[in-house]
Amino acid sequence: MASSMGNSNVADQVEVLELTSASKNAQEKNQLLMLEIEAKQRAFSIDVPTLPNDVRQALRSMSLPVRLFGENLANVRDRLRMELARRDITEEHVKQEGNEGQAIVDDDDEEEEITKYSRASSELIRARENFTRYSLERARVRLDKERNYHTDFIEVSRIDEECLKMYKTIKRLGLEGSQYGDSRPLSCIATSSSMVATGSWNGTVKLWDSSLNLVSEKGLAHEDRIMGIALRPCQRGDAVGGSDMLATASIDLTAKLWKVHQEGHASRLCKVAFHPEGNHVVTTSHDHTWRLWDVETGGEILLQDGHYKEVYGVGFHPDGSLCSTTDYGGVVHLWDLRTGKSVHHFMGHAKRVLCTEFSSNGFQLATAGDDGFIKVWDLRKRKQFASVPAHSKLVTQLRFEQQTHSHDGVSAGEYLVSSSFDGTAKVWSSRDWKMLATLRGHEGKVMGAGILKDSVVTCGFDKTLKLWK
Repeated sequence: MASSMGNSNVADQVEVLELTSASKNAQEKNQLLMLEIEAKQRAFSIDVPTLPNDVRQALRSMSLPVRLFGENLANVRDRLRMELARRDITEEHVKQEGNEGQAIVDDDDEEEEITKYSRASSELIRARENFTRYSLERARVRLDKERNYHTDFIEVSRIDEECLKMYKTIKRLGLEGSQYGDSRPLSCIATSSSMVATGSWNGTVKLWDSSLNLVSEKGLAHEDRIMGIALRPCQRGDAVGGSDMLATASIDLTAKLWKVHQEGHASRLCKVAFHPEGNHVVTTSHDHTWRLWDVETGGEILLQDGHYKEVYGVGFHPDGSLCSTTDYGGVVHLWDLRTGKSVHHFMGHAKRVLCTEFSSNGFQLATAGDDGFIKVWDLRKRKQFASVPAHSKLVTQLRFEQQTHSHDGVSAGEYLVSSSFDGTAKVWSSRDWKMLATLRGHEGKVMGAGILKDSVVTCGFDKTLKLWK
């Protein structure tokens, strides 16, 4: 028998009662509380401006008060971050409700986005097999060394003492020498243990020794600006022309490996890097791809897409197992070279990410770009480990101290060098990410930085190459 009450309905012998006003209020309060909790969790991953004027402008654009009574600058930034988090979550909920309100589509008619794989060539398969063997052996050696540190406390104490001495030396770094590099601005730099290579805007490549004496010059190596340069890892003993093999990338759409010339990208090239085993090189481009090349044949063995924006930075894991690429959308991609899969991506930069560098410890990755921040990512936990407000303008290059440059008795990767358009290069301790030294001397933008055995070298828009000791 149906009820005649106005606040109930009977259908199929199931009675549905409307919520009381008190219950509705409690439900709304609970939803607001859950939104606030979710916003606090989301706020940690949201980047907000650091300059007070930018913060005020952002608040005005959202019709919010610029400053509340009793707030300091940090409180204002936190309030902006929370408001952005709330708006993101609210927008997601609205989209979710809209999707639920749409007509239900038959599962057979739905098109699912799937990752597509193409058949690998025999050359690529052999390369991946080589990457696997090489990386497993390197990882075994590195992990055995770390296990020994857990039991050899005397060795750890000695390394700590030597590291502190090295930091004191770095804090005293000063300008040792300056060399006129080219008739146009120097755009990139690469170093080995005792050699420096530079590329310039007029397409010229030059090789210098550790005292900045000119060793070799390749005039008009490219028809346009050179954007990236790399030296082959000097562990093989088969150097070309008495020096490490050299690779360059230019906006003239070509990458050149001396005695091998590579073409393939459809847009300007950005950066170039050698795989640690020395037989392969990677180039990045504005055509949203990165490519893997065989050094011996000069042939392209992999064209990898997956970036939504232009690809710029590239770096290799010291074991040779992973490759990191960055793009103009602020995304950092991690690729497993042994399987060809994208294993993870990091997002946290507010603007373009222009450089990426793995630490020799094997579990940290540093990235930087337009926002002036250096972000350190923990590969084990797959999240951000540190965010360093390093420079006031974009960061052009990052370089970790590597094993080939390591001071006697000190493990590699103890410090990081960064260069920037703000006219400085800075040295950072990788133990606590505090600044050890600021290198000032260039008249304008610092385009790149490298590390020699006992010194740091930088190149600038002022056409000079500078040595710091």
